[in-house]
Amino acid sequence: MISVIVPTAGSERDLAALLSVLVPAAVDGLVREVIVVDAGPSQAAAAICEDAGADVLAGFADALRRARGDYVLALPASLRLRPGWDESVRRHLEDGGGAALLVAREPGLLERLAGPKLAGVLARAQGLDGVGDLAALRRRIGRAAILS
Repeated sequence: MISVIVPTAGSERDLAALLSVLVPAAVDGLVREVIVVDAGPSQAAAAICEDAGADVLAGFADALRRARGDYVLALPASLRLRPGWDESVRRHLEDGGGAALLVAREPGLLERLAGPKLAGVLARAQGLDGVGDLAALRRRIGRAAILS
């Protein structure tokens, strides 16, 4: 099962859109929990998280320590996941895949070579000590499979 961590910078609209896409994966058992990282959530963001059953923590490292899933999927709130993203992740994990980048659309040639600019990061939950944000997590995993 996966713990989803969503660092947000106060964009309630993006957060609501992303959390709504995660619900079917939670119902199917792929997503175990959702943790939103926001040092000072607005009342609207707090209400969105409460309605979605997501926990809110102040720091990314705290969220990583608290995550209970075997894998962590860190998603920027502005990422727009495609329908079927959950099946792509499930197949990747069932095939024994390790770390991966999750993108909103099929990457073009340049994104395959240089890496996508906006991507979620899927990684084993173990061994992520000292990772303080999504960018550091992406650097930690290095090159990885790209899922959409």
